[in-house]
Amino acid sequence: MLNPLTAIIVDDEKAARNGLESLINSNISNVEVIAKAENAQNALEIIIDKHPDLIFLDIQMPVNNGFWLAGKLNKLKTETCIIFVTAYDEYAVKAIKYAAFDFLMKPVIPETLKEAVDRFVANKDKCNLNKKLETLKIFLNQDKIKFNIYNGFVMISPDNIIYCEAEKNYCNIYLSNGKKEFITSKLEVLEEELKERSFVKISRSAIINIDYLESFDRKTKTVALSDVLQKYELKVSSSGIKRLSAL
Repeated sequence: MLNPLTAIIVDDEKAARNGLESLINSNISNVEVIAKAENAQNALEIIIDKHPDLIFLDIQMPVNNGFWLAGKLNKLKTETCIIFVTAYDEYAVKAIKYAAFDFLMKPVIPETLKEAVDRFVANKDKCNLNKKLETLKIFLNQDKIKFNIYNGFVMISPDNIIYCEAEKNYCNIYLSNGKKEFITSKLEVLEEELKERSFVKISRSAIINIDYLESFDRKTKTVALSDVLQKYELKVSSSGIKRLSAL
């Protein structure tokens, strides 16, 4: 085969990297996987060295995620194209759709993989990666709140917060990507930050995002919160019941 497209796979899970490579080798004749990377930093070094045509980029990775790598590529003004690969994360999918990137949902199936590669081949000459990356940057930076942590701070979109729970004088923030951030602020501080949003304080120790509210049981005085990745049940105080009843 003459001049196949070159690709790298970026995913922190070895099984996912190998599985996607196997799918490509078995189903896509015009793509050659020239490297695999287990984290975004290693991927960046490979991209600078090898200049692949295509990156299959996982979003949820420890330390630096796929969006971090996309930001670095934006600064490099690279012509490499990105196909994001992700388990379902509503915020991440919204971001990549907003910026008109192609993406694959895990577990990847051969038909959708082939369709994504075919779209890339058909449109690669029209693809303005840097414009897409700028659009993605705008989306990711909008409407985020700065929260202090022990080593500095994190920027979190309120839409990504399922609930906040007090832990002594600090708080845990539970996120829709399955992660948890330990914030060095009191719950009252978070309540003030989130008061203009879709959040309700259900007890002295918890604030919930009603966008994730699945049910409220008066008998057991509990609420159920759910996202695709997880489900939570929390106790509601008498004052919290009044706030929920007013919704």
